[in-house]
Amino acid sequence: MKFTMIYGPSGIGKESVGRELAKRNGWHVFPQHLAFDVACAVIGFGNNGFEVYQRKICLDAFKAFYENNVKGVVFTFCYVHPYSNYFVEGLLDFLNQFGIDSKFVRLSCEYEEHVLRITNAGRQNTNKIQSKESLDDYLERFDFSIDIPNVETFHIDNTAMGIEVSAIEIERNIVT
Repeated sequence: MKFTMIYGPSGIGKESVGRELAKRNGWHVFPQHLAFDVACAVIGFGNNGFEVYQRKICLDAFKAFYENNVKGVVFTFCYVHPYSNYFVEGLLDFLNQFGIDSKFVRLSCEYEEHVLRITNAGRQNTNKIQSKESLDDYLERFDFSIDIPNVETFHIDNTAMGIEVSAIEIERNIVT
């Protein structure tokens, strides 16, 4: 099984690009926000046990993909150093335990483009960031320019790229 994590801040296009990459390669997509939403509903964000439960949901899903001989998985993730390190340590242990070929991609785009993306009508009626004010607060609180420690990361600024072109660029650099 191939495993590709696309990470970066909310609203950058991770899931859209991930879906295109998965479609092009016959892979599955697992957005982190699915586990986040379940953990919020069951434990409550910020409550004791939230991070442990969210990580368990993801790792259980990845194990099921592996056991079902899925060709590949694209996982989209908002990595926030150092808060996400507990999650990442468990993920890296899992990938190593099963000898899974893994690649890591950090997406970014210019601020003006980021604002356009998060205010896009397609984000309405979701629990995702949808306003410039929320984005500004989010970007002020968290630094998304830090790579995940101990993994090689391919960086891509997709400001001027559409979804398909972004997926092709990732494919050119990580799919072997």
